[in-house]
Amino acid sequence: MADQSEETMKEEEMARQSQEPEQRLMAVVENIQPSPETRDLVRAENTQMLQAENHLGQGACLMANQSLALHRIEGSGNLAVGNPTNCTFNILQLKPGATENMLPALEKLTATLQQKQALDSAVKPTGSDQECTPPKIPKLVDSSQATATASGTSIQPKTSDDGSVQGAHSTKDPAQVAAKSCGKAIRTHYRKTGSYVKLIPWEDDDTKHIKDIFTELTLEKSGKKLDSYKDIFLQKTRDGDCINQAVLSGLAGRGKSTLIDKMAYDWACGEALQQFELVFVIRMSAVEQSTELVDSIFDQLLSGVTSVDKNSLSSFISHNQEKVLFLFDGFDELKTRALDKALFGSILKILNRKKDRECFVVVTTRPSHYDKLVTRSLIQKPFTQVKVEGFDEEDIKKYVKRFYSDEHDKAEGLIRRIKSSNALSDLAKSPMLLLLMCILWREDSKLPETMSRIYSEALEYIFHRKTDMSSNEISKVTNELGKIALLGLLAPEQQLAFPEQVFEPNVLESAIKAGILTRQKVLKGMKSHNSIQFLHKTFQECCAGKYLQSLLETDPVEFQKSLDKMISSRSGDFHYILRFCAGDNMTCTNSILQTLPKVPGRMQIGLDCYFEGQTKDLPPVEFMKSVLTDHIDINGWNRDTLNSFTYLLRNVHTCTVENKQTDYLEKVQSVGIFDCHLGGCMSDLVDSMSLMTNLSKVKLVLCKLKESTEEYSALSGAASSAASWAHHFKKMKNLKRLVLIGCSLTGEDMTHIAPALCDLPSLVKLDLGGNIFLIGSAASWAHHFKKMKNLKRLVLICCSLTGEDMTHIAPALCDLPNLVELDLSKNESLGGSAASWAHNFKKMENLMTFNLNYCSLTGGDMTHIAPALCDLPSLVKLDLSINGSLDGSAASWAHHFKKMKNLKRLFLSDCSLTGGDMTHIVPALCDLPNLVELHLSINGSLGGSAASWAHHFKKMKNLQRLFLIGCSLTGKDMTHIVPALWDLPNLVELDLSENRSLGGCAASWAHHFKKMENLQKLVLNGCLLTGEDMTHIDPALCDLPNLVELDLRKNKSLGGSAASWAHHFKKMKNLQKLYLRFLFLTSEDMTHIDPALCDLPNLVELDLSENESLGGSAASWAYHFKKMENLQKLYLRFPFLTSEDMTHIDPALCDLPNLVELDLSENRSLGGSAASWAHHFKKMENLQKLYLSFCLLEDEDVTHIDNAWRGLPHLVINE
Repeated sequence: MADQSEETMKEEEMARQSQEPEQRLMAVVENIQPSPETRDLVRAENTQMLQAENHLGQGACLMANQSLALHRIEGSGNLAVGNPTNCTFNILQLKPGATENMLPALEKLTATLQQKQALDSAVKPTGSDQECTPPKIPKLVDSSQATATASGTSIQPKTSDDGSVQGAHSTKDPAQVAAKSCGKAIRTHYRKTGSYVKLIPWEDDDTKHIKDIFTELTLEKSGKKLDSYKDIFLQKTRDGDCINQAVLSGLAGRGKSTLIDKMAYDWACGEALQQFELVFVIRMSAVEQSTELVDSIFDQLLSGVTSVDKNSLSSFISHNQEKVLFLFDGFDELKTRALDKALFGSILKILNRKKDRECFVVVTTRPSHYDKLVTRSLIQKPFTQVKVEGFDEEDIKKYVKRFYSDEHDKAEGLIRRIKSSNALSDLAKSPMLLLLMCILWREDSKLPETMSRIYSEALEYIFHRKTDMSSNEISKVTNELGKIALLGLLAPEQQLAFPEQVFEPNVLESAIKAGILTRQKVLKGMKSHNSIQFLHKTFQECCAGKYLQSLLETDPVEFQKSLDKMISSRSGDFHYILRFCAGDNMTCTNSILQTLPKVPGRMQIGLDCYFEGQTKDLPPVEFMKSVLTDHIDINGWNRDTLNSFTYLLRNVHTCTVENKQTDYLEKVQSVGIFDCHLGGCMSDLVDSMSLMTNLSKVKLVLCKLKESTEEYSALSGAASSAASWAHHFKKMKNLKRLVLIGCSLTGEDMTHIAPALCDLPSLVKLDLGGNIFLIGSAASWAHHFKKMKNLKRLVLICCSLTGEDMTHIAPALCDLPNLVELDLSKNESLGGSAASWAHNFKKMENLMTFNLNYCSLTGGDMTHIAPALCDLPSLVKLDLSINGSLDGSAASWAHHFKKMKNLKRLFLSDCSLTGGDMTHIVPALCDLPNLVELHLSINGSLGGSAASWAHHFKKMKNLQRLFLIGCSLTGKDMTHIVPALWDLPNLVELDLSENRSLGGCAASWAHHFKKMENLQKLVLNGCLLTGEDMTHIDPALCDLPNLVELDLRKNKSLGGSAASWAHHFKKMKNLQKLYLRFLFLTSEDMTHIDPALCDLPNLVELDLSENESLGGSAASWAYHFKKMENLQKLYLRFPFLTSEDMTHIDPALCDLPNLVELDLSENRSLGGSAASWAHHFKKMENLQKLYLSFCLLEDEDVTHIDNAWRGLPHLVINE
């Protein structure tokens, strides 16, 4: 057999020598030994490869029942080779054309090896444990190298240009190679498509470099402006982990797509985002819910690129997730409207973190689709929420100047025109609309006032510029386009790209010639077709709106049908279509407004449509009544809608005065505006609100009342302070309460606001809290307070007031005969300055409530404040909490408390009081006959000192509520405190929470509870009580006939001990509320607790939340719920309930006629199981609130829950 092998080798050598040297290249790979889990990769580029490969596992022999496989691989690409240990590989890499003459020799080699296998198999005993050595495959050497080999010279395999060994095991991972090729291709793509921007999208030759025209957008996160988009990638969780998903939400045309393009361009040019090896921009308008990621990448970015292997690229993304950034642009343009999680492709799976969860994802959307995107099926926390506000005030001016870089006069003229109109100032924040303004202004230096007019004139301009069509012809083409546009937007699978054949040829060519439509060749596999799109989605919506407008005349039934579909839709965004439809057409506007009130939450759309209609007539009565209610709340409205609201108010007033129509404004009593940007429209808004003759309350919370930069203030016509709007308050003669919380008011603003309020005879409350920029400015405005003679409540919380400010404020308040409440809390700069202003308090004779908490007051301050307050006969509440510098100083001021005879409530929590301080404070309080509430919580130094002061409590005969939370009290302290409280006949509430040294010592003090016969509420939250403690506490409480609330939360050592104490609950017959949250209760505990509670006829509220060990055990205890007939609220948050638990809990609750609230939040094992338990909700007829947040519910679960609660008219579900 050996001789035969030698002969075969000679034949093979002759075959090899027959090849020309330049046609042969060889390398031998021998004894490759990777781990079993890995697969080595061999790169074969433009070669033909012959490979001997066996697929045996580790430790197996070549002799096992396998035959040598001979494979032929042609072309370029990546070859995966499975390499078991102890195997020899002979790999030949040959030039094209060299294979055919080599095959016979290799076939002979294969036959020789097979014979060798058979021989070795016959020699080796069956079942032998002897190590199996694979046969040595003869090495194939190049004849040109034979001499060198024989002489001992080593043979070095040749390498390719990239440094990898040709024919041998490559050092380059095909996934890395694919990523490198892909990165090169898409960088080139982004640089080519993103380097020059068309100033006018339909003009090929009207371009500027992106750096010359790009203007930064205003990006806001949690109300704060980001410096640049790069900040989005720096956000972290509270635990310091990187947040790798971001949602960019912005109105249409606000520049979301441009921002995405800028990110990609900056990355491609090496100017940003270099932490990512690959950045993929995926347009969601071309995506369905089932679309696969790699398919989209090739369709949108790598069409025609053949050097990137799909599988290798996919492998790179999966194994290098932190190096990949996805920019998903336009979620609102996703083709699929009704999402089905079961059909999600890899793109949506990336969004919901079911796939490639470590990749960084940025997704843009209109606000209308935000709630559809941020849901349990897609984006979930943690993610970064960023609002794309478009251009800020300064950027509008900058953009206009860049657009007209060579026409300074044009730029200044347009800026002045925008300045003249609040509506235009707001519309200009949209980059798309500002672009159209620039274009229209370039033509004839004129601008319309509404969005629909701007787009209408832009369409006319576009067609006239490139065609000789008349206005009638343009209208017909627009309607034809609009018909297709509307069908696409109303389609179940939203369509923003169309095949050519759906358009009438003449219409198509006219629109493409004008630039309204764009034609793009799309390559899908081996086939290509032309895709037609509108130049921007808003133009598709404009054409659709115009067509819908025409339908009202040609086909009213179809018009109403389409209108109903849009207004009732929960998945589509039809706001803009309706606005375009309403444009300058009151008939369409009224049809929209008559339909809107049928659907809640559509007020903003109606107001915007009314404004677009530009009529002086009143809207339909039903719509009027839905807007102008007794109490109007405006939350987060954009500036467009705020302007529309103002427009409505003025029209209503005009019709009332001039046409003697019903004054609908009379009905309004209060207006609340929350989290709105009012700059630029504040003057018009306040002026319009002054027309509400019965308006008694105005509340503005966290609103921006002016533009953010002085430069744009001049541009928009808005004053830099309240000078432009404060004087309108003078007209609100019935205004009683004005709240301006967190509105960034300055001292300059107050010089206009304060004098305007002096003329309001009914003003009784003024709240200026949270305006931190008032610091040091009171000298210029505080004196006006003197004239507010009817003012009863003044709130100046957190206004950064200083001692100097108080020297102006306090004297001014002395002249207010009706002032009963003054709140100066959280002005930390007041500490150390009371000597200069506290004496003024003596004159505030009617003051009843005075708050000075968190003011950094010192003992020295208190020596001035306390004596001044002694002379206030009406003072009933004094809050000095969170003044941590009062420690050790009470001897100098506490005695003044004796004279505050009418004081009812005193707050001294978190003042760093010591036992020594208490020896002065508590005796002084004994002489206060009306003191009913005393707060001494969070004074941690009181522990161990009660023997010296607790006995004084006996004399506080009227004390009703005592709070000693977190005072480090010990068991010994309790032996003095609890007996002292026996003699207080009116004590109804005692809170001893967070005194963690009380655990294990209740035997020495708990029995005293028996004598507190009037006690109604006892709180022992977080006291580290043990089961042994409870055997003393519970029996003592049984004798309290008035106990209605018992709070034992966060006593984690009670778990597993209920058998020894739970039975005492049976005797607490008046108990109404029981809190057993976070006790580490077990199923065994529940078998003792639940039966005991069944006998409590008045129990209405039970909290068993956060007892994690209860999961999976409800079968043994849940049925007892049936007997708690008066139970109204049940909390089962986060006890790890399972679907099996719910099949026992829900049926038991069906029999509770009074259950109104059920909290099952954070039971994350409930997802996917609602089919087995949700139907029981139908029988909970009085249920009003159901909490299921963070239960990881699937869409199918929601369907079952929805079906169950449809018969419950009052139920509100928080998912």
